[in-house]
Amino acid sequence: MSKMTPFNNVDAAAKYVDEFKGKPEELKLAISDELQDPIGLNMALITDRILVKGWEPDGFKQENGYRIYHYKKM
Repeated sequence: MSKMTPFNNVDAAAKYVDEFKGKPEELKLAISDELQDPIGLNMALITDRILVKGWEPDGFKQENGYRIYHYKKM
């Protein structure tokens, strides 16, 4: 897989999810390790947008400095 540019801003990642028109399996959401806060609040805010679409998390792959999150239909 080629190197992706991860999101390092919650609002930008949430907007990307809101505007994504493909299938959940097509969304590869790269999130910077900088957003991985101890409580998980940043990912909770992004995941709320995923859940609104009727999707759910389907794991992630850790890369150097970011994670690539995968999703599936509920």
